[in-house]
Amino acid sequence: MVQNKSKDIRNKLEQVLGHNRVKTNFTMAPFSTFKIGGPAEYYFQANSVEDLYNAQKIGNKLGLTVRFFGGLSNVVISDAGISGLVVRNSVMYKKIIRESNENIILEVSSGYPVTRLVKETVNLGYSGLEYHLGLPGSLGGALYMNSKWTKPLSYVGDNLVQAQLMDQEAQLKTVNREYFNFGYDQSILQQTPEIVIWGQFNLKKEDPEVVKTRSQKAFNYRRQTQPHGVNSSGCFFRNIDGQSAGWLIDKLGLKGYSVGGVKISEKHANFIINYNQAKSSDVKKLVAYIKDKALKKYKIKLEEEVIFI
Repeated sequence: MVQNKSKDIRNKLEQVLGHNRVKTNFTMAPFSTFKIGGPAEYYFQANSVEDLYNAQKIGNKLGLTVRFFGGLSNVVISDAGISGLVVRNSVMYKKIIRESNENIILEVSSGYPVTRLVKETVNLGYSGLEYHLGLPGSLGGALYMNSKWTKPLSYVGDNLVQAQLMDQEAQLKTVNREYFNFGYDQSILQQTPEIVIWGQFNLKKEDPEVVKTRSQKAFNYRRQTQPHGVNSSGCFFRNIDGQSAGWLIDKLGLKGYSVGGVKISEKHANFIINYNQAKSSDVKKLVAYIKDKALKKYKIKLEEEVIFI
């Protein structure tokens, strides 16, 4: 009976989204940078803005919760999986909207991988995103989190001019940068049920070699101070009033501490690594342990920047 219902819903989804484009009980872990989590009840890869719009519309019509993801770099997926319709945003395009002798306005789709975007703009001598080389995930997620680099301090949202958003009713609107209410690891999208469709950025024209040098310097520092080539969601906790969460966890003596298949990185204490077929329950236990230690010893309440789903 359950299988018949699932097949019926899949058929209805595919009537709108396309034949053989919807998967059921689809394994999500390989698409996550953490390599953790159970299956999606229904999975669809969106390759166009129309796909994103249609997925929200048909999901609503069928009474399904619709969740959109890009690089899955800042999430921990539940061992039980994700109910409803999971849409992977693979919409990738960029185009110059306006250009002058000094700058360009570049429109970029939300599914665009950040590191690829940085490489391409840096090679052309467009300055504004160069410090984010090596940042995992897609542009939509980076704007959702207002992802940052600290040396020097640079946020992905710094040069945003405007963006198009879609809400849960599949209504589209164009907003300016002020709408996002950007802050440290923060944007308005964390409080509103909206996703980014595209963003437009004001990028300055400079000597490509100068921009490349800045970008490479930031990337090299990232490599020197952070683990790479591991299954991780990046920095796990938010910094506290300018104090590094990694420094605090290191002071607790927790580098290398493990629970199940996850451990705290020996290189950077704010990185939790899946080193041995970990489960999301392992992550939750380790996170709870870290938070308890920080609260008891330093009276500091750590807050995750990674999202559990």
